Amino acid sequence: MNNHRVRYPQQSFLYRLVAFFSRLQLSYLLRNSRHQRLLQLLFIFVAGATALGIISILAFMTNLPLLFPQLGPSAFILFYTPMSEQASPRNVLLSHLLAVGIGLLSLWLCAQLFPDVHLTDSPVLNWQREVVVASSMGLACLLMVVFRCVHPPAAASALIAALGYLESPAHVLGIAAAVVLLLLEALFFNRLVGGLPYPTWRFDPKVARNFGELAGIPANEITFWRQAAMKTFASRGS
Repeated sequence: MNNHRVRYPQQSFLYRLVAFFSRLQLSYLLRNSRHQRLLQLLFIFVAGATALGIISILAFMTNLPLLFPQLGPSAFILFYTPMSEQASPRNVLLSHLLAVGIGLLSLWLCAQLFPDVHLTDSPVLNWQREVVVASSMGLACLLMVVFRCVHPPAAASALIAALGYLESPAHVLGIAAAVVLLLLEALFFNRLVGGLPYPTWRFDPKVARNFGELAGIPANEITFWRQAAMKTFASRGS
């Protein structure tokens, strides 16, 4: 007679640990709470404050140029509409890098055409700099659309580069590093804390169309968070 007790996966410590933390995810809390809007606002506040707070601390500790104005609106999009195409890691990373490259290229070309004008002196404003700014913004916006990596805050990266604020390669690398850090934080908060299928690289329209407000689609009378929670747990139960 076999006296060995049968152990089911649900009885394992790992399963119970995962189940415990899954109940702390935003999608689960929304399903069991009457305060969906409050939870949404709290998530945006905590995620945005923590993400930029960590980058600020790293910038202070390492003395590296990791803080740039465009990180603020990028963080807002990443945590308010994480399932939108504009918040996908591909769009965020490529758009910022493309915009910085266009801004620096426009500044360099104009400096070659007008060597007597100090275009690298950011406080100076003249018609040559206006040409750099206008061409940078126009090309950056155009190429983001052409390459399908639209992320509006990246336009600020082109403007900052065109105005001559990126004075050394360290500043350029600082923008790239800060964007990568922000995306890693978005993966953590949106996937682990939020329990959302936030993409690891490319936007998936088939997934996003079920996520209403989080995908940038206006919410109807039933808030998106409730719909997302219902769909998430319905798919888990199937």
